[in-house]
Formats: sequence, C-alpha cells, structure tokens
Amino acid sequence: MLEKLRSHVKGWLGIVILIMISIPFALFGLQNYASDASEKPVAEVGDFKIYQSDISRAYQNRMAQLKEQYGDQYSVDLFNEEAIRKESLNRLVQDQLILHTVRSDGYVASNESILDVISKLDAFQKNGQFDKETYEQLLQARGMSTISFVDSVRTGIEKDQFINSITQTTLIDNSEIEDFYRLNNQTRDIRYLLIPIASTVNTVDATEDEIKKNYAQNEHLYKTEEEASIEYVELSLSDLVAQVEPTEAELLAFYKSEQQSFTALGQRRASHILFEAPEGTLEEESESKRAMAESVLARLKNGEEFSALAKEFSDDIGSAKEGGDLGLITEGMLGSEFENVLSSLQEGEFSEVKQTPFGFQIIKLTKKEDDSVKTYEQVKTKVAELFKNQVASENFYQQAERFAELGFENPDSLDPLVDELGLSIKQQTGVTSKTIDGIAAEDKVRHAVFNEDVLAGNNSEVVELAPEHLVILRIKEHQVEQLMPLDDVRGAVELSVKTNKAVVILNDKATELLASAKDNASIKGLAVANGATIEDVGPVTRNSKTAPAELLRDAFSMARPVGDKPTFKKSVLNTGDVVIIELNKITDGDKDDITDESRASFEKFLARLKGEVTLAAALANLSVSVDVVLNTQAE
Repeated sequence: MLEKLRSHVKGWLGIVILIMISIPFALFGLQNYASDASEKPVAEVGDFKIYQSDISRAYQNRMAQLKEQYGDQYSVDLFNEEAIRKESLNRLVQDQLILHTVRSDGYVASNESILDVISKLDAFQKNGQFDKETYEQLLQARGMSTISFVDSVRTGIEKDQFINSITQTTLIDNSEIEDFYRLNNQTRDIRYLLIPIASTVNTVDATEDEIKKNYAQNEHLYKTEEEASIEYVELSLSDLVAQVEPTEAELLAFYKSEQQSFTALGQRRASHILFEAPEGTLEEESESKRAMAESVLARLKNGEEFSALAKEFSDDIGSAKEGGDLGLITEGMLGSEFENVLSSLQEGEFSEVKQTPFGFQIIKLTKKEDDSVKTYEQVKTKVAELFKNQVASENFYQQAERFAELGFENPDSLDPLVDELGLSIKQQTGVTSKTIDGIAAEDKVRHAVFNEDVLAGNNSEVVELAPEHLVILRIKEHQVEQLMPLDDVRGAVELSVKTNKAVVILNDKATELLASAKDNASIKGLAVANGATIEDVGPVTRNSKTAPAELLRDAFSMARPVGDKPTFKKSVLNTGDVVIIELNKITDGDKDDITDESRASFEKFLARLKGEVTLAAALANLSVSVDVVLNTQAE
C-alpha cells in the first residue's frame, strides 16, 4: 500500500496538501469571524457540522479546478452554480463519511509514509531535495504548526488507503471488455426526414395579447444585466519582483551562497540493475520485485560483481547485456529520482534499493568528472533573476497575511492597504456576469463582485487569482437588473410567441408522420408530400460529426430493426427543427478486432469506472450507518 500512496503524491492528495500550504489567507481562521454561534449548520455527519462557509470554500476550490481543467475553453456559463454548490456539499459529506470509516476501521498511516509524502512535495524542495528549513519557514508563514500539518497529511493518507482498498481491487473479466467494445464501436445505418422550424415560424402570427402575455411571463428574459463599477488592490509576486533593485554587493553575496545553483555538473557515467514495476503494478507483484532487489543488493554488499548481477537479474534488456552500463548521463535524461540518487554517490559506489517511476533500481556511479562552477559574469543575469524572485517571494508571503487582515479589519475602505502596504487602487467599470476584459475577465472576480456581502458595501474576501496573485475589491457603483420596456424588445417577444406556436404545430405534424412511417408509409414519400428533406447519413458511430449530437443520442437509443423492417423515432434538435429518424441496420463492434494493447486499456478504464461505482455504493452504505442530517433551511 505504501508504494501506491507514493504514486499519489502528485495526485489528489498532493493537490489537497499544496492547497493547504499555498493559500496564505485561508488558514488564518478568518472564516470563523464571519459566523456567529447561532449559525445553523447546513449538514451534520455524525458529530461533525458543515456550515455555509465550508461549502463556499469548497465551491471556490472546485471552480478553480474546473478552470484549470478546461483552460482556454473555460467559461462561467458552462457550469450551473447551484449544481456545483450541491456537488461541493456532497463532497464534504462524503469526505466526512470516509473519515468516520477510516477512524472506526483502524486505517493507519505509518510515519515512514507521512515523511515520504512530505519530502516529495515541490513546495519543500530546494535544489531538487527536501529542505527542512524551507519546510519550517513555509509552515510558519502560514500560521501552521508541524504537528497540525503532519496530522493533516496523516488523515489524507488514511483516506487514500480506504479509497484504494475499494477502487484498486476491482476485477474485470473478458466478457465485460468485449461487451464494452461491441457497444462502443457499434455503427447504425440511419437517414432522417427534416422539418425545419423556420418554415413554420413564418406561417404563424402573434397577436398583441399573446405578445403581452409572453412578455409578462418571461420578464427574466427581457432584463438589462446587473452591472457594477469596482475598485480593487492587487498583491502580486510579479509586481514585487519589479520593485527589487539589488546592489552589486548583494548579487555577489547571493552568488556565493547559491553556487550550487550555478554549477555545471561534470559528466557522469552510470550503471543500474532494474527490477521493473511501473506505476499501476499490482501490490503483490511490486513487493516481489522489491524483495528480489533487496536480495541482489545483499549479494553486491558481499562483494559480487555489479556487472555480473546486472546481466543475470536486470529487466532492462539493453543495458543488462552491457553489465548494466547506461553510458553518459545528461541532466533530465532519467528523471529527478534517478539523478538525485546518482548525485549522492561517489565514483565506484552503488546505492541502496531505490524506487523510481521505472520500478526498483540499484544505481552505480561508475565514473564522474569534476563539477565546474560558472563565473559570476557568466551567470550575472540569472543571479539577478533568482535574487529578485527570492526577495520578492519573502516579501509576498510576509505581506499576504497582513493584506488579508487589513481587508477584513477595514471592510469599508481599501485605503489602509494602500497606506500600509504601499499598494495602489485600480478601477474597472461596466462589470457584468459576462465581462471578458480587465481583471473582471476572471470568474473569481465576477463572483466576488456580485457576492451579497460585497453588494452590501463591504470589501470582498481575498480573491486568489493565482498562487502568488491576490486581490481585494469593493463596489463603487451598482446597477440592479431592470426590465426593458416592451417596445424595446417587441421583436424578440414576437419571435418567441411565433416559435412557441411553431413548436406545437411541428410536434403534432411530426407525430402524424411518425405514425404513418410506422404504418409502412415510405419516408421518402412523406418528405415529398410535406415539403421536407431527407438526409441519408449512412453508417454512423456515437461520435460521428455527420449528424447533430442530439439526433445521434436518440438514434442510439432506438430498438434494433427486425428483419428488413426499419424502426422510427421522432427527435427534436436544439435548433427547434424536428426529425423523423429511420434506423435500418445495427452493426456491433467485432471483438476479434480488439488488440492486446486496447484490451489492456479497456480493462484499466472499466476497472476504474467500476471501482468508482463501487465506491459510490460503499459511501451510500456508510450514510446508512452514520447519521447524516441535511438542514435545507440553513442553505
């Protein structure tokens, strides 16, 4: 289990821990100031209470994840805020259910596994290795004790153990793989009769009474957008870097203290004995490989030749024939884990058994040339860049806490941040929920602008646009959404009335055509008689681009044709157009086409999917054994 946990350091557990140590204002207990003792919890899981502020933070974290996941394609309009908030609440409840089980079932994270996770976190690395001083300084800057941080990591690992015990023990047999391939690679021969809504819209009229009624019933469609003008202050690392103006003496002193960073490594020649166990290897097999590696290491320590043992045992066929020789090693060639081990060895020495992404390795440094230190003049520009970043980073983390405190303690003004921290107030006008320029192009900023507390005249909470870019804002002017006069939107209202009428007419017409098609009427003849068109797209897959996606979804839900008789179904497209689908033939994917590589990929995918379903079922069972109370009135 420990090895599987190590592989998750850069997965969800690593992300959770990095969030804990990278948002300086999230850990100062400010959220407690916003809640009084009378606040009712939104949910209770056993003795643990979940408040609205917990959901808000979980929601913000989830939106940050989605923004990173979608990148340039991200838009706030893609997601429903209410749905994401409900998802965030469910995640918090599930998290507490898992924690309850972890504690009651006795899952234990060893000190070794905790230290292993912490030592691999990038935030605590210096020159590619864990640095205790950096670790302690970073925790201190966040107001965290070593004990509380270690306890958080311990809890994360124990939760991981529980999740892995379910999701990584799922078995998939060949029949499931073949069924998946058969359905996923199925093709369907279709054609469809298309009745465009535009042709019907142009034939109907909208009375004045209908227009007025539609306008009254759909006022939300005919309102101006809520709009605000804001002022804000930013604290960013890039701005602080620009303010650092080091002297020559400071740069020389920094160069001398950080010479390792400006050292060109001498060429190194290495050998290894590899016991292959890449990520995803079953735990039993992985432990077998580790044991074999340890036994070979013992023989090396007893004086046996490295090259002979490499030829006999190494899974790296290419180097094994050469006695494990890998040739000259250049930086970045074999990954940081390998290089860190190699840099710790003297010429002729071999390492203990080390785990890397390749498996378990015994590494030997066979030859090393002396390292060479680059002169100050050669790296002067790099020295200045690193020095400025280091000074600016220290200033940023020192000011970040005060930045949050001043914004909270002076809710009606940004002036204290300007006066004490030397920041400047910036402005942006015309901010709406759809603004795509300026600082309000950031979804987090727009969400903060229209927060109830900010609309009431208070400063926003600290908005983290990036790990080292913080913003606090407030509203200067605010315009609520307003209903536009009917005369200004008459054209849109009239079109809406006509479209609604057309939808009813088309639906009735399509129902008649569908009945006729099922009564063996020629679909081509029906198209000619009704002024419609026929689109013959032939064989399609679920992801074909030759037909609208909503049509394909309906086509792949249709019953299989019997004999030569096609099946029919009515479908409404997103455009409002109506179609009658004719399905003539279904061809399943042939299991004989599955390659060994594809079979392995499908097995992994289905195992993960089945594991997630099993985990969801397990969590549902947990909610039966643990009291879960949702207080909807507190939301």
